[in-house]
Amino acid sequence: MKVSHLLSMVTGATLGAGALLSSPLWLSDGHAADPLDAVAELVQTPALEASPASDPASVPLQPLSYDPRVSLAPLVERLGPAVVNIHVTQRVTTPDLSHVPAPFRDFFGAPGADGSGSRERKGQGSGFLISADGYVLTNNHVVDGADTDTVTLDDEREFTATVVGTDPGTDVALVKLEGGTALPYTALGSSEALKVGDWVVAIGNPFGLDHTVTAGIVSGKGRVIGAGPYDQFLQTDASINPGNSGGPLFNLAGEVVGINTAIVGQGIGFAVPIDLVSGMLDDLRDDGRVARGWVGVGLRDLEPGLAAQLAYDGTDGVVLSQVWPGTPAAEAGLRAGDVLTSLDGEGVDDSAAVVRQIGQRRPGETIQVDVVRDGRQKRFKVKLGQRPGEDDLARGSWGAPESAQDPQGDDALDALGLTVRDAAKVGMAAGSGAVITAIDSESPAAGRLRAGDRIIEANRARVRDAGDLQSVLAHATDRLLLVVERRGSQLLVDLPLR
Repeated sequence: MKVSHLLSMVTGATLGAGALLSSPLWLSDGHAADPLDAVAELVQTPALEASPASDPASVPLQPLSYDPRVSLAPLVERLGPAVVNIHVTQRVTTPDLSHVPAPFRDFFGAPGADGSGSRERKGQGSGFLISADGYVLTNNHVVDGADTDTVTLDDEREFTATVVGTDPGTDVALVKLEGGTALPYTALGSSEALKVGDWVVAIGNPFGLDHTVTAGIVSGKGRVIGAGPYDQFLQTDASINPGNSGGPLFNLAGEVVGINTAIVGQGIGFAVPIDLVSGMLDDLRDDGRVARGWVGVGLRDLEPGLAAQLAYDGTDGVVLSQVWPGTPAAEAGLRAGDVLTSLDGEGVDDSAAVVRQIGQRRPGETIQVDVVRDGRQKRFKVKLGQRPGEDDLARGSWGAPESAQDPQGDDALDALGLTVRDAAKVGMAAGSGAVITAIDSESPAAGRLRAGDRIIEANRARVRDAGDLQSVLAHATDRLLLVVERRGSQLLVDLPLR
């Protein structure tokens, strides 16, 4: 299944993710232990009676003896009161339908009853309490854009809720119940400790059916489904449905190990690992967002043809395809075309993993970056900045303004379908590159390069002017590796020659 198709099935304010359980206990001699005795000795679950504590780490634990082969009811009875139902409403503007014949207007959505041209949209999801004073974890997509949030507990008490902090990158939100005191709450466990095949349990509100319990196994870990830059989902085969989103995934000890988030088709669900969330809680509560490390580069996975052009004879590594100006990477001396081989001594071979690894570090920390440049090993110390918001990243709003505005010229490079001029002829510093002034729509560069881009390297050779570019092209065979400057940032572009 294509990722784009997959993603079309996992979005929405009421999407649910699944349920799970924990594996039988085995003795060192390979024989199965008696689950009743083992669970009584080893398994503890939170005492979910009202508690004045507000720190999830201080949850009092009370031994819970039960045989999971017989029934999960003791576990569910203990945990159910801490799982909540979240109802959201959002006021949306209704389009002007005056030109639509009256019999057909209802198909497009009628105006609000007050004639205001807006209507109320409702949604529902799940969540779980993590403190006695009313902090609730859920999915960001459950509460995103909501005007009002109402949380209903298992005992039918209702609370107005305020969104305290969100992290769209992991689809996590922290919500606070107004006036909540002495509430039942859950303990957070370890998703890292889970193994594929472990049993897990989910409690949520699919299709509005309060406190529905489902069970299954962990089908996979570290799943990347294209939902965001920090994908490393737990996968489960438990039966899940819309409305489970934001609900807890428990191990057999009664600890939350994931936040149910997405579903694909029938029978496959995904949950955000709780270890990814635990370190965010202070940021979400105190600042409303998560502070992540950032170096300011674009990345692409290494391909054999590209490796040869970069004079790199290894098979592992990630290519820096872009280095934005004024960022930690630029200040440290990293350049587009560098092959990143390790971070803090740990080898890298996947660009998505690099993004996650850096994003899990704090701004202000210093990391060691090893790269290969022109066949030589180089080492840099990079002090991490704070990752901009996703909207700022998409707009590149921290970048420099445009330095060239579509200048015109006649020096055609037929091999690329480009027209370029010396940088000096369009008002830039002499010897600073060749500026693209026009691109043939049939060129292999169409859609990848833009008028105004300044070419500063070609096949790892410095380009001072259009003549330098022509010289490189004269010796090029089937491909051309360019470093261009666009809006002040460097971009690596690999082009076939026609």
